[in-house]
Amino acid sequence: MKRTRTILVGTTAVATAAGLALTVLPAFAADGRGSDAGHSAPHGDNGASISVQSGGGSGRGASLFVASLNGANEVPVQGGPAVGDHDGAALEFVKVEGDKVSVAVKWRGTDKPTALHIHQGAKGANGGIKVDFTALLAKGKTKGKTKIKGKIKGKSKGWTGAVTGTVKVKDKAVLDAFRTDPNGFYANLHTAAFPGGALRGQFHKVTGSFAFGDALGNHQFSVVKGKQIYECKKGDDGKFSFQQRDVRAVLAGNIAHSFVAPNSGTPQWIAHDGSAVTGSLISRTPNGAGNIPELNLKATRSGAKRGLFAHTQEIFRLNTVGGIAPAGSCAQGAVVGVPYGADYVFIQK
Repeated sequence: MKRTRTILVGTTAVATAAGLALTVLPAFAADGRGSDAGHSAPHGDNGASISVQSGGGSGRGASLFVASLNGANEVPVQGGPAVGDHDGAALEFVKVEGDKVSVAVKWRGTDKPTALHIHQGAKGANGGIKVDFTALLAKGKTKGKTKIKGKIKGKSKGWTGAVTGTVKVKDKAVLDAFRTDPNGFYANLHTAAFPGGALRGQFHKVTGSFAFGDALGNHQFSVVKGKQIYECKKGDDGKFSFQQRDVRAVLAGNIAHSFVAPNSGTPQWIAHDGSAVTGSLISRTPNGAGNIPELNLKATRSGAKRGLFAHTQEIFRLNTVGGIAPAGSCAQGAVVGVPYGADYVFIQK
């Protein structure tokens, strides 16, 4: 039974807590265990030959990947073109099946894209173009399944759109490298104002499967206000240090995020419609010394059988900012909350 899908887009804002500026990205949504932070316990919280083909199809038997794009991820080059649109955000899915690479991407808060690529390069580094989806942006000029919606209000950037389609890549070595190390590649969306790259996000492998034609029905919500909660406890080395106790956050869409119980190490997300999920750790990816790691979590339904999270199978915590436990000695029983930011992507079955 096909679920009705609606894209809900939140606003872009900046929240400042304890001196830490957190960029809150737009939220995308559709109808239809581990710890959460520096999560310590169970989880805690060129050369490519391209031809345009029709998009869609099932994700079964293929490799699926996700990237959450924002302007802060762009890496400027001294004397180079402008990069980093801090008003925009995008969510991109990619399917690799044989020599075919399909894309489904939606964006908000940025001008109409002029180019869309996959580059090879680790976080914080720029790299060459390996897959080019730009032809898909030219509505009516490709054989791909392309859907673009534009809306400009006055002088503000209110343009929102989505594109899906497939290209063929003959360089097998590139695709093998992408499958093996997706985090060594990044999605890059360009605009006229930011020709060097407006929005960027590293790729992560999706462990579950879903019909790729429904990729844009997956949800993304950003932290509006949140803290990682730590308690001073004695560690295995006999010394006291701050260890994960909980997480307290509100995501766009008024979604509550916490542990099922303090010190449980099991994160949960509860939507306003009564649907809820918990998460257990699949993998974590370091995201810099000052930020809690990015996470990939297996989802288990814990709320209503219908609603926003009723069909969630996998959760990603991406683009993390801050949230690291205080270092050094501490007084037993002391509890501190450290502000953090992140984008949470909820993959549907």
